[in-house]
Amino acid sequence: MRPFLIVSMTFFETFNADFKSAMKEKNEAKLSTLRMLKAALKNKQIDLIHELSEEEALAVVKSQIKQLKDSLEPFEKGGRTDMAESIRAEIATLEVYLPAQMEDATLKQVIGESLKQAGLTTKADMGKAMGVAMKAVAGRADGGRVRPIVEALLAVFLLAVFFPGQAQAAVESGSGIFLETALRLARIFFLLMGLICVNSILVGAFTFMTGSGRDHAHHHGQEKIAWGLIGSILMGALFSIATVALQRLHA
Repeated sequence: MRPFLIVSMTFFETFNADFKSAMKEKNEAKLSTLRMLKAALKNKQIDLIHELSEEEALAVVKSQIKQLKDSLEPFEKGGRTDMAESIRAEIATLEVYLPAQMEDATLKQVIGESLKQAGLTTKADMGKAMGVAMKAVAGRADGGRVRPIVEALLAVFLLAVFFPGQAQAAVESGSGIFLETALRLARIFFLLMGLICVNSILVGAFTFMTGSGRDHAHHHGQEKIAWGLIGSILMGALFSIATVALQRLHA
């Protein structure tokens, strides 16, 4: 049976070289971190009952980094600078094994293309969209960076049907401008829908008053007034929410 370290030649050859180098140099701090990673990789292999793929190995590395980052905050808050520095050094040692992180502009482009290809365009698709996006970035960005971009893209995709030029400009711009543009487009959309609802009320009222005692006309007029009122209230509420969100963005 092949030893477990010969799973992904690129990853594990680098890991083995670093491990041997740390032993040769008697770099106990680095060696301790690499031993911790080696044990975690071995445990993961035992759990899965098969040799680790590179993707699975990198997932272990990310998990170890996350654990270290979670343990870092208490030491920072407690003024334990010695422990905090030690943990930062461990994190730096492990981060060299992760793929190079994408720049913001490239990340937005990759996520946008992946969502369009998958046909995911609404907030209801959020769960699937995150899965597609994370697969597309292939470890070159964490979920904390991917999620807000996915949320913003899904918010704009629907509006792009009515305002394609503005939506495209929003996607290509920075995240702050991107979100601001999405909110402004949303307010325009809600305002237009509100006007349609108000028109429904006026038409319903006119139909009701000119019905000349006909039950059908009266009933039809009442329905248009009712739906117009409900729609107006809903659009007014959504417009207000978008306005508040826009104000907080500038706060």
